[in-house]
Amino acid sequence: GHCLRGLALLGRGREAESAFARVAIMPLVRSKVSLGRLDEGGSRGECRGLKSLLDDVAASVSGAFGDVLRLAECTFDNADADDGESKSEGGVAAAPAAEVDLVTAGVWVPIATALMADPAVKMAIFSPGIASILQANYTTLDAFVSELAAGLLRPSDAGAAAAGPGASSAPGPGAGADADDEYAPLYYRPALSARSVRSAQARIHRHPMTADFNKRWNLPIYYQLRFGDCTARLNSAMARTRSEGWEADVFSGGGHGAAAALRERTGMELPLFLELYDAMLWLWRPDVAVRPLTHRFLRGAVQLVGRTLAFVKDGLEGKVMFGGADEAMSNGPSSASASADVNGDAGAKITSALDTTYCWGDRIEDVAAVAWDLTVLETCITHEYSDVVACAASPPDALTRPDVHNTDSELDELRSLARDALLEASGDIPPLVDRFWNDVIVGILTARCSAPLSAVRGVAATYRMTNRPPPSQPSPFVSTILRPLTEFDEAFSSRTPPRVSGTGWKVAVISAVSDAYATSVEELIATVERTEIALKSRKTRRAVTGGMSDGEKVKLQLYLDNLEFARRAEGTGIDA
Repeated sequence: GHCLRGLALLGRGREAESAFARVAIMPLVRSKVSLGRLDEGGSRGECRGLKSLLDDVAASVSGAFGDVLRLAECTFDNADADDGESKSEGGVAAAPAAEVDLVTAGVWVPIATALMADPAVKMAIFSPGIASILQANYTTLDAFVSELAAGLLRPSDAGAAAAGPGASSAPGPGAGADADDEYAPLYYRPALSARSVRSAQARIHRHPMTADFNKRWNLPIYYQLRFGDCTARLNSAMARTRSEGWEADVFSGGGHGAAAALRERTGMELPLFLELYDAMLWLWRPDVAVRPLTHRFLRGAVQLVGRTLAFVKDGLEGKVMFGGADEAMSNGPSSASASADVNGDAGAKITSALDTTYCWGDRIEDVAAVAWDLTVLETCITHEYSDVVACAASPPDALTRPDVHNTDSELDELRSLARDALLEASGDIPPLVDRFWNDVIVGILTARCSAPLSAVRGVAATYRMTNRPPPSQPSPFVSTILRPLTEFDEAFSSRTPPRVSGTGWKVAVISAVSDAYATSVEELIATVERTEIALKSRKTRRAVTGGMSDGEKVKLQLYLDNLEFARRAEGTGIDA
């Protein structure tokens, strides 16, 4: 302690740091860092031994020089010198420069130098060429650096009770002192506060060597590898969906039962959307996510959602056709050889292409299923997924983890920014769902329900010059008019998006069908009245049928049909 204080008073504190690093720490570190030790416990290049190597280095340094490090830190620590100036936001010490900093310049700098000096070791740690190994190395070293000060300055059981040899300081509390020794309160004991440890750790993070050390990681390339894995999964799923339809089993994440578990938890049904959401969740797994790349991973998740929405829109508009063309041999080899003789080409083959492409936007079941899964996806993104991102970027135990360098306000702002980005990314989903139901589904149901209306013209032929009695019940076709709407409502009543729930879309269908029905009835009545005028002179038919003309019978039938149509409309849940 006297030597360090003397060097500090002479302005030669940096020489003390350099000598300690060169003579005491560097030989110890070099004796332990080797390529063989890195690969201990695994195959060559996996760096399975990195964590044990770093723990061994830290334990060896702490065991051999822990008392010296604690004494130097207590002697030159300025963290508690001025609470009004040394605090940063969140109550963390602002790490004023120490006259002699053995923890940073004496220990951390030699360790970082040893890891970066050997080309083989540096390549194995910083550029392994495999994304999973790079992530594991980064996580291990980030935790090591973030906990280095606490590990080195943690007192041993013996050191906590023993006095520093020959050290002196200002009087302090008499904890652990001998009551019979009147000079005991004057003895110096290197007892460090939590603020002092945080101050030492902050100096490690601010040192230029740490900045140079962090630049060795090629994190942008790591992100490209991980995002490439996600896009490859999504592209493969989309290709199979185009070929085999929305029900194609394209889920490739997790093990056995993973798809069923995700379906049960989220409520999604179509495998493509399960694959999308699982890929988005995969980005934030502990063995994938890297905190400095949080913004990139968040952008990648948004891009995956946008890519899927573009695929859905293109398919709906017919720009991307589903299905494919199947080639089949026609009539076997005999016809092929006959054709070859005619054309003079002995090797020719007759093939016929069966075009099976279709636009899934014309299939109402597909449209409804996609609309439901998009609704569920939006809910998952704005609720569950937002929490997943927030927990990965700012863990719930962030304040107790040395490797999380954020204050409370920074963590809150980080969560808020993530939620805002996800809300913006999911903003295109509600208009698309509205379009699915209010335009596409309503249009398809209107066309299907309007198809039986062609039978309205046949009502006149039923009674014209047939001598049939007046009608007493509605026409059979009336019960089939709204059948497509009723069957669809029964099939998808539990999968109707909340934003379109209610009777609005049903009212739109029935209103359009009613208008078409009214037009057909008006045209028929006009035709019947013209016929009645032309047949006015034939009075005998009225007497035969009890005084009711053919035209009156047609109008009565139309009236009964109208009552039945209104009853069926009320059966769908609307006020007819």
